[in-house]
Amino acid sequence: MKFSRHLIAYAFLVLALAGSLAGNYFLFQKATHFYAREAQVRIEPISDRFAEENALVRAKEKTKPRFVMFGESRCGMWGAYPAQNWGDIEIINRGIGGETTPQIKRRLEDDVLSLDPDVVILQMGDNDLKTMAVLPGTRRGTIEMTYDNITEIAKTLSDQGIHVIITTIFPPAPIELLRKPLWSDEVNESIDLVNQRLLDFEYPRVTTANCDEILRDGKYIKPEYSRDTLHLKESGYLALNEQLEPLVRRVLAESQN
Repeated sequence: MKFSRHLIAYAFLVLALAGSLAGNYFLFQKATHFYAREAQVRIEPISDRFAEENALVRAKEKTKPRFVMFGESRCGMWGAYPAQNWGDIEIINRGIGGETTPQIKRRLEDDVLSLDPDVVILQMGDNDLKTMAVLPGTRRGTIEMTYDNITEIAKTLSDQGIHVIITTIFPPAPIELLRKPLWSDEVNESIDLVNQRLLDFEYPRVTTANCDEILRDGKYIKPEYSRDTLHLKESGYLALNEQLEPLVRRVLAESQN
């Protein structure tokens, strides 16, 4: 019996050590990823990832209404599941993972305006807001910056005669244990605050789509739509495609009049 207790205690210590090593490795990987991304931004603050593709788009004749989806990773991943039910349109995705709204805004001319879109769908903001978890005291300024950048992009597009659909910032999933040191409840609260302001935002040719009505279950995204803390599975994008159809078709019709 005594030997058995020692064995159990030893097994517990081994598991605890393994868990600690796994957690430290996760945090190390996250830190390395964030450092590499920061270094990349310092060297190249504006991405030219789509330069060649944009040149091809500009060179060809536009034969149908053109949609550009513009934003960060959750926008970019939407490109793998383009809507088949929004009408006879061309959809171009210009989402880049990890980008904040200041970076995205600096791509507006090359990745959107130069492509002569009829409608632009904006999905961005979570990368801005999640920074407050590791930058204490920045909440108010980050909320204002995020809201201002999103609405400034929308206004710039509208002033060019382009119709805009702002999608509210998608809700996160429950935070994984190893991500908790890099997260704060302030992030969730701030997403809700920015979304409410976006829903109240009014400007010609700009409509805000309340994606919470599609994706949210209580405080978080519906489990069946969640890939991880921040990203959606295919089912989430298919739900967006289906339930945004009436809004998209209405905005498309307005853009053609």
